[in-house]
Amino acid sequence: MPKLLVRTSTWQPTPGEPDTIELALDGFIDAANYELFEKSLQAAYEAGHKSLILDFRNAHYINSTGISALIRFFELFSQRGGVLCLANVARPVGLSMHLLGVTSFLPFLKNVDAAREYVKDVADGRVPHPAHTPVLPDEGLKEEAGEDMDVAVDPIIPAVQAPASPGSASSRASPRAESRRIPLRPRRVPGLDKARVLVIAPSKTRFTRVLRLRFRSLNGDYHLVHDIQDALTRYDEMSPDLVVVDERSDPKGEFVNRIKIQKERSLTSIIKMYPKETDLGAGLDFKIWENDYLVEPFEVLELFTLTEAELCRVPKDRKVFHQQVHFEFKTSSDNQEKAYKLCDLVIRQSLGLQEDVTAFYAAVKEGLDNAVVHGNHSSPNRSVDVNLLVDRKKVTVIIEDQGEGFDFEYYLSKIDDQEAFEKAKKRILEEGVRGGLGILLMTKCSDRIEYSGAGNVLRLEKNV
Repeated sequence: MPKLLVRTSTWQPTPGEPDTIELALDGFIDAANYELFEKSLQAAYEAGHKSLILDFRNAHYINSTGISALIRFFELFSQRGGVLCLANVARPVGLSMHLLGVTSFLPFLKNVDAAREYVKDVADGRVPHPAHTPVLPDEGLKEEAGEDMDVAVDPIIPAVQAPASPGSASSRASPRAESRRIPLRPRRVPGLDKARVLVIAPSKTRFTRVLRLRFRSLNGDYHLVHDIQDALTRYDEMSPDLVVVDERSDPKGEFVNRIKIQKERSLTSIIKMYPKETDLGAGLDFKIWENDYLVEPFEVLELFTLTEAELCRVPKDRKVFHQQVHFEFKTSSDNQEKAYKLCDLVIRQSLGLQEDVTAFYAAVKEGLDNAVVHGNHSSPNRSVDVNLLVDRKKVTVIIEDQGEGFDFEYYLSKIDDQEAFEKAKKRILEEGVRGGLGILLMTKCSDRIEYSGAGNVLRLEKNV
């Protein structure tokens, strides 16, 4: 499911005056992420900040519920005498807000610097507050988003500049002309004309025809198949950059598994579409994850935005990574064995020297055991999440359990002791301590060990 990250910073327009909070949004504001979005806005308001700037540079999508939150918090900050404004809004995101009429009152600025200037000008009285001077809609934007718009092709919205500074020639233009300036970031998606897309769905439908129109409008190479064997054959023929899979065609995850465990294929982005009300956590036992997923119902624009974001990401990842595998399993001995084998496969494909393979596998196996036994206390209701990343310089394994964590800093400090092993040995012999060598073993068998969170996230690295 597309995720949403929110990064917070503050900015003070004038020393001694109330500060402005800035939220940089990264991802999708949709049904799955709306709660986080609203909580972030609520926290910004309750913290007493006078104004709020939302940086939409990496916000790929916003649904109607997210837009309603913008309207509500715009009013709340206005009542406080401050302002809520948006910066770096991309065309597809801005279009939906414009069609609803949001651009008639909510300020859109070209970038964060322009938004800061705007907030300062409103605070100093050089610019009227937007709540008192509604912004008129951009007629050209209306015209290009009219009835001729095809759902499979993005409309082109002209990029316009932020409001000019007071005293400039453009600032002396008519109030109506100035109020129509709604800056939206140009939508430039280089390289999509060469994209290769494979869609796996049970049959041809209106939905698959819309997908075909969308991808062909980008001049990409699009293919539709209906079962896994045909998909694997076509995969070998076209080497796709992106695969969109209807879960009904791959209910057991066979296609995802076959692609992700092979080094030369694993960087292919896979997006899976799940039927309505699918509870992915409920049926999870041992699962190799696709890159992203959507659960019906979802808006078609959300899928288009996600697929194009993935098509842009894949070429960049291929310059950095050689392999990526993400899997999750419920705590059980059988699943532990599967996890061992999968990690061993990836490590053997990535490290050249047998000694390095043996050593790093021992470290990873120890980390998995600790996650199951000490983190999850072998509870079958808990799971372990594992990410394997291979780049030009190293193999990285990130293991996360659902336990409460531990005082890892205390145990890591003991590893720095020159006599760490002798002291551990003494505790085993004299105090009857069981274990006590796990962190030391992982340290000796890898080039870097790091804990994060409460101690339930372990990162191991081995140089290639």
